[in-house]
Amino acid sequence: MKNHNIISSIFSKLVLLFVFTTAIHPSIAQTDMSKVAVIEKYVVGYNEVSKMQFINDSFLYSEGWHTLPQPKFWQKIMALQPDSALVSVAGSRMIVDKVYMKNWNKFSDAEKSMYKDSIRKYNSIPDSISILITAGKKDFYEFKKVMPTISKSIDVFKQHGVDPWYAQAILLIESPGKHNTKSGVGANGPFQLMKAVAIKQGLVVNKYVDERTDVEKAAMGASRLLNRICIPYTKKMLDSAHVAYNETDLWFRLLVLHSYHAGAGNVAGVIRKINPCEGGMQLIQQVWQTTYGGFKNASQNYSQLALAAFCSFDNMVMHHNDSVFLIDGDRMFNKYIACKCTPNASDECNYLEACIHKYEIDLKEGIIPFEYFITKVKAVETELSGLTPFTYPYSDDHINQIGFQLLKAKNTDDAYKLFKHNEAHFPNSWSVYHGLAETYRIMGNKDLAIEYYKKSLKLNPDNTDSQKALARLTIK
Repeated sequence: MKNHNIISSIFSKLVLLFVFTTAIHPSIAQTDMSKVAVIEKYVVGYNEVSKMQFINDSFLYSEGWHTLPQPKFWQKIMALQPDSALVSVAGSRMIVDKVYMKNWNKFSDAEKSMYKDSIRKYNSIPDSISILITAGKKDFYEFKKVMPTISKSIDVFKQHGVDPWYAQAILLIESPGKHNTKSGVGANGPFQLMKAVAIKQGLVVNKYVDERTDVEKAAMGASRLLNRICIPYTKKMLDSAHVAYNETDLWFRLLVLHSYHAGAGNVAGVIRKINPCEGGMQLIQQVWQTTYGGFKNASQNYSQLALAAFCSFDNMVMHHNDSVFLIDGDRMFNKYIACKCTPNASDECNYLEACIHKYEIDLKEGIIPFEYFITKVKAVETELSGLTPFTYPYSDDHINQIGFQLLKAKNTDDAYKLFKHNEAHFPNSWSVYHGLAETYRIMGNKDLAIEYYKKSLKLNPDNTDSQKALARLTIK
């Protein structure tokens, strides 16, 4: 269904589509909207305040789902940068180590195997249990950017009589904050719908138009898929197993999510294999340990990701009264401006420098543009000027690191502005010129890229990165 979960069965989804669309009437899956907790929040961005709606699922906490090791593991992965990875035990997801991907990728297959064997031996883990290396996905799970999409989609789901809980769950894990992201298997849009599925649910998808990238139309298609197929067939498989359920049960919703992701035929096979006597958390935990047909590791993870995403999103949205500040730097700095009540000057300096760090994160995450960032940094500098000598940026390398992170995130415009700002402060820094050269190269300006690589090499002839890049650009 998405780039990092390629192991989804296209065949099973197509079978599901044609077998059950005509067999089950859409009205069967209607949900009692009075039982769905939709809350409203004011979301404060850098240039506007919007009223948005989100789902508040109290069962997540009252039933203890948030304490399970699998969701807790995925929460850590969602907050971890992709240059790092957690080492965990398959099944339990117990974390046993942390590695840096740059070092891990240098290992040979034999060295990786030896490392995993040493982890098993040190932790008394049987040889039959797999040791997993999972890279951080903070750059993928852009929860702040998906907020407007969730709010719009909740309305669409309610209009079609479908539990809007599913809208938030799917949007948080499939393609958060990205409307036009096509997976390796052909799924596209915020709900990652396959072409055949989208067309069957009334969307236009051809070489000229792809309505899967339109938020409201994609939400309509996803709600119809859930209403006509996923929810009714999940009920049918549980009825066949004589398992009682309520449609608002969290475990039932998680099972429906599995049908959405892996296809109801695969999920039905899992249920038959488990042969449960009752539903609940224990059944979902058994689903996480069971394979059937196309229902394998990525499918097992799907509801774990949903639980983790709900918890992480709640931490961002639900704990700030009526307003949600997208800009963490503003939330921190405004609090200081309101009271200026830190115990001593040293504490104030540390606090204000931490504000700048928050603004840097906001910039890297694409929450604020460069112009807003630099304006706020100057405001913090003004407050600091009465306390201690202070100049921003701290160093050329510090700003360069942010610039390269912006380039990696494909935010070329802000990276360019940041590197030029850095050049004005550090005109004799070879690393600043290298950063600008890389930016010009990415922008397609070959002549300026060559010029700045040469400037970098003039200041540091041993700069091998600029040497190699220059050689590639000038080779005939």
